[in-house]
Amino acid sequence: MRKSVRTLYLFQKPYLAVIQWVIDAVGRLLFLPVRKRKMPTDVRKILVSRIDHLGDVFIASSILPHLKKAFPRASIHFMAGEWARGYLRSNPHIDSLLVYNSMKLNRNKGLLKNALSAVTGFAANVREMRSESYDLCIDLRAYPFNSILLLVLGGGKYRVGFSTGGFGFLLDNVIPYRTGVHEITHVKDALSSIGINVPESELRPEFVPTRSSVKETTRILEGLGIAEGEKFVLVHTGSGAPKKLWRKERWQELVKGIIRRYGIKVVLYDPTYGDSIKGCIKLPPLISFEQFAVVAKKASLFIGLDSLPAHLAASFGTPVVVLWCGINDFRQWKPVGEKVALVRKDVDCAPCFKKNGCAEMHCMDITADECMREAAMFLDPLRPARAQKYMLIS
Repeated sequence: MRKSVRTLYLFQKPYLAVIQWVIDAVGRLLFLPVRKRKMPTDVRKILVSRIDHLGDVFIASSILPHLKKAFPRASIHFMAGEWARGYLRSNPHIDSLLVYNSMKLNRNKGLLKNALSAVTGFAANVREMRSESYDLCIDLRAYPFNSILLLVLGGGKYRVGFSTGGFGFLLDNVIPYRTGVHEITHVKDALSSIGINVPESELRPEFVPTRSSVKETTRILEGLGIAEGEKFVLVHTGSGAPKKLWRKERWQELVKGIIRRYGIKVVLYDPTYGDSIKGCIKLPPLISFEQFAVVAKKASLFIGLDSLPAHLAASFGTPVVVLWCGINDFRQWKPVGEKVALVRKDVDCAPCFKKNGCAEMHCMDITADECMREAAMFLDPLRPARAQKYMLIS
């Protein structure tokens, strides 16, 4: 029984899967007399929910232009954590943003504060959703602690989502969950479940910086010694998950190696180690999301961890090198783009899907040379003629 129950859900701990199975079994019995509703013929208000971390929200946003095309008269609202506000608020396909900070997904410090935020936010969103009266609700989180209960209490008329996080009996249409595929494929499946068939190649997350942010960022870069059109490498050391971080000395070795071998400037955004990495140009720590996006778009190469900035840079067509942590499956979460290379250790325990990883984290025992080898295909064409001559002589 345990094996069959575990395959139904995406819980890490078997006993939680069993508890959820019992809840769902009771729920199916109670809701057995209730007939599943049909897809509304006149959809005027749509709510898309993805209450996860930034990278997940970014990928999920690829659904929006296709919803707008299929329902041109509909108003589209998006529910996410406050950490996604900076990205979502300028999305042209979103008419309104609902903020819900799930306690499970909130990375802010303070257990009591996060619990209070989750409870008050839940109640506030129920009231707001009831006042909006959504015709179609789509929950794109396939993992436990989804927003299905919130969509039900909020009065969503037709609810679509994955059952792998529990409470599938409350959905009018369950999206089949496939393992071993990219997250974009799950977005495609969500669209197919409501009759919208889109080639996977047309599903791409995007972010369009405003003209003012482009001008402001150009001035910032010029002030740092980066002329308009000048080639540079953007390095980002941060991640919302501490176990994904790379050692400071490795970053330092990588930065020095790029400058020495390729004669190209390195621009660093370092929310992790502050000013301790030397020899590169530092972006201001308080740079806005839009300004960072412009830098990522202008960069000749981005190097970073499995986090939103890598997905953002790849969406612009910027070549991307990602130091991949074995916590996640690269087949599902690799940034979407034609110029993406992964630096990863082939260890038996990866992917482990453990939120906090393990004590050893052998999957992050990546050397600077290994990173340089993967980056070489993007760095070699950037090498100035003088540096090329030097490399040939040496």
